[in-house]
Amino acid sequence: MAKEKFREKILEFKVVEKKKAQKLNESVQVGDKVTYDGKRGFIIGQASNGDLLVQIQGSSEFVNPKKVKLVGIKAKTMELPYRFDEKTQKVLFEQFVRCGIFMGNTPVKLNNCYVKYSQWKNAKLDENVNVISDGELNILPKNNVRVLEDPNQFANPEDYVEGVVIDQLSGDAVANVLVNAIDYTRALGDADPVKIIRGPEGPNPQLETLPKSLLRTLSV
Repeated sequence: MAKEKFREKILEFKVVEKKKAQKLNESVQVGDKVTYDGKRGFIIGQASNGDLLVQIQGSSEFVNPKKVKLVGIKAKTMELPYRFDEKTQKVLFEQFVRCGIFMGNTPVKLNNCYVKYSQWKNAKLDENVNVISDGELNILPKNNVRVLEDPNQFANPEDYVEGVVIDQLSGDAVANVLVNAIDYTRALGDADPVKIIRGPEGPNPQLETLPKSLLRTLSV
């Protein structure tokens, strides 16, 4: 009889262990894009008790990991099958993107911080990267700097469509370019900036920003 009770306890223990192995958010980490309470944000830190510090629309709060859901693919594993060639993709990685300065998982500085994505991406964890914080240049180890933007958004070639740069006086097309369709459609005024890739078919494409008034495209 005692032996049967012992077996029952073993079976009960095994079931509990199986449930623990089915956590939904055990892979969510600092830097991931998540949804919480119906809104999108980024995980920017983690408390000692396991709660996650989530930044949403300029404010942040600690939440239970079970209440957040991972959005898309984790940034550090993104290897997308872009249709553009390697040199064009490289141009898109030459952008300055929002970043945060951390000590371990504790955020030190989250606002007005920018790092060139290509430098951050190619650096080893113990190598230094240049961070512009509040207009000043800071040199910090990569493991203290985390990118807070999604490469799928700021470096996706699918966001670019064919267009032209025009002469402001004559209205004639003077150069074929690729126009960021998202910037172009969101621009409300003629002076609003729109990102373009100049010389996309040449040996050295360049990423630039021009006012919407100098651009034309039939794709959007």
